[in-house]
Amino acid sequence: LALIRRIVLNMSPVISEEVGTNLSHLAHVEKAWEWYRSIGSPKLFVAPMVDGSELPFRMLCRQYGAQAAYSPMYNSGIFISNKTYRQQYWSSCSEDRPLIVQFCGNDPQKVLKAAKMVEADCDAVDLNLGCPQRIAKRGKYGAFLMEEWNLVSSIISTLYQNLSIPVTAKIRIFPDVNRTIKYAKTLEAAGCSLLAVHGRFREQKSTKLVRADWDQIRAVKKALKIPVIANGNISNLG
Repeated sequence: LALIRRIVLNMSPVISEEVGTNLSHLAHVEKAWEWYRSIGSPKLFVAPMVDGSELPFRMLCRQYGAQAAYSPMYNSGIFISNKTYRQQYWSSCSEDRPLIVQFCGNDPQKVLKAAKMVEADCDAVDLNLGCPQRIAKRGKYGAFLMEEWNLVSSIISTLYQNLSIPVTAKIRIFPDVNRTIKYAKTLEAAGCSLLAVHGRFREQKSTKLVRADWDQIRAVKKALKIPVIANGNISNLG
């Protein structure tokens, strides 16, 4: 009896912590879906495109069926330090909703500071984890954080804990679908409320030569509990 009592006492904190973690995760998932429904459960998004998805283009797309939109990707470090950069590239209006503002960066506090600057004028802040371009490699952001899971989790959790609006993320896939799923689950656990999955590898930059892998996107959708949207080879609204 004494042995059983010791075993139970030793196990109780572990069980309690596990249950608490599960309940916290379930609450996060429920809140993510509540937010998604509150913005109209959009399925057709204007993707984040540098020199493409600025305000005039977003508003035009909304007129032709887009149900939500991303801003272009903003460099969080430049955004917080350069007023001219903000004035030149960031703009919105009351009709420009639902809107997700996307930032890139590798410093949790800088990304948070940038997010705070737009918090009142958008519906969520997105972390770019999908840019495959050479400038992203030099700056160590975008898809070049795909191996930095602890850092990425830190950025997501910092935003999740300190913003009044949800944090979302956009990723690319790994060649191994199981690794993609594990990566996506890591982001969900850190506080991501919606995940956009671009169905190409980091090395697959050409949209004409390589088709997006929708089977991988489907596998991520099946594995996650938060909303998941597909990116790649969307050519019409049908």
